[in-house]
Formats: sequence, C-alpha cells, structure tokens
Amino acid sequence: MTTLEILTQAIKERKPISFQYIKPGKTSGNRIGNTHAIFLSTKNDGTQSTHVHIVQTSGVTDEPEETFPKWNTFKIEFLTDIEILENAPTFEIDPLYKPNSPMYSRVIEKI
Repeated sequence: MTTLEILTQAIKERKPISFQYIKPGKTSGNRIGNTHAIFLSTKNDGTQSTHVHIVQTSGVTDEPEETFPKWNTFKIEFLTDIEILENAPTFEIDPLYKPNSPMYSRVIEKI
C-alpha cells in the first residue's frame, strides 16, 4: 500500500499509527499519533504539497519539553515506515479538530 492509502485507512478506521518522519532539520525516530486529515496546500510560488494532520501522542519530538497530545502538520513525502496499530483501541476525535476549517478546502480524506 502507498503512504496515502495507509493514512486514508487509518483515518477511516480511526486507528493510531506508528511512523518515522525523515526530513532534514527534524529529529529522527519513531512517532505515534492519530491521523485526522490529509489535504493539499499550495505555497505562494504555486508549489503544491500533500500534508497530514496528526495528533501526536508519543515518540520523538523537536521540542525539548514537549507534552502530548500535540497537533502536528507533516508533509506526506517525508513519512516512512508507517504502520496502522490494528490492536490499539479506536481513538477519540481530538476536541481541537475543526473539520470545517478552510484549510481542508482541498481535502483528500478526513474524519
């Protein structure tokens, strides 16, 4: 399955995922979180990217004293080793989630 297919399945099943975020300048290591939305965004120069909103619940972070849960936006192209945690309980929708946000005007999948 592709990255997009795995993330879409995780959203539909509301199951947490385990993943690596391999991006220059970011701390490498395993992260765990709840995927809420996949969407397209366009920069001012016209460059388009696919992003995913994940409520990170544990794992590595770039903040020295980070507390979880924490909303994060990740570029899909830098996600690797994604695994749906099938045996984990279904996650609750985060109270900060705004499904009608204009940010999701070009949504691929969302809760």
